[in-house]
Amino acid sequence: MDKREKQREQARIRAQRLRNKRKASGVTTFPLTLDAVDMAKLDEVCRVFGMPDAPYSHTEALAEMITHFHGQIANVREQLGTCGKCGEQLPEGCANCHEGGLFKGDATCWHTTQRISIRELSTITEKGVKHV
Repeated sequence: MDKREKQREQARIRAQRLRNKRKASGVTTFPLTLDAVDMAKLDEVCRVFGMPDAPYSHTEALAEMITHFHGQIANVREQLGTCGKCGEQLPEGCANCHEGGLFKGDATCWHTTQRISIRELSTITEKGVKHV
C-alpha cells in the first residue's frame, strides 16, 4: 500500500468513526439544497444574529431558527384554539383523526374555510416578534 492509499484509508476510517459517534449521540445530518437567494438570506442571518467577530455558522443559524420557531408553538396553538367542527386542536384539527382532515371539503371545516399560513400569526417588528 503506497502513502496516498494509506492516507485515504486513514481518512475513511476517521470519517466512519465520526459518523458512528454522531449516530450514537443522536445527531442527524441531512442534505439541504438552497438557491442563491436563500443562501444569501442565510448568510445575512448568520452575520446579523451572530457575534460581530464570530458570525453563526450555517448549522448554528438553522438550529437557532428551529429553537426560535419551536418556542412559538404554544402561542400559535393558543391563538388558533380548537376546530368548531371536530373539536381537535388546530392547526392539526381533524387531520389527527383522518389523513388530510376528516371533514376537509365540508363548508364548516377549518381546513376548508380558514386554513392560513402559520407564519402570519406573528410578525417581525423593530422591537422583535409581535404576536397578532
